[in-house]
Amino acid sequence: MAIKTNTTRTVERTSSALIGKCEATEKNMKQLMERAGCAGAAMKSVMLPMIPGSKDDVQYVGLNGADFYFLRGKRCEMPEPVFEILRNTGNL
Repeated sequence: MAIKTNTTRTVERTSSALIGKCEATEKNMKQLMERAGCAGAAMKSVMLPMIPGSKDDVQYVGLNGADFYFLRGKRCEMPEPVFEILRNTGNL
């Protein structure tokens, strides 16, 4: 049985594979907020820092069954409950 490992090649493609999800998050933010139960929450403008030594530049956050994807190194708008998850987990 072959074991899939995360090689440099697969890590380098992380953002290109997930960039569509980042764009969909930005485009459908209101629907995602409703699904997550945080419709009407205040929005925070945040720049997620790049992680030194990591080629993974996409940050995933799940809230009540809604999936949010944000690109690191770029300023983005996110609902305050999502911001709190990132802050509490040390991902800011």
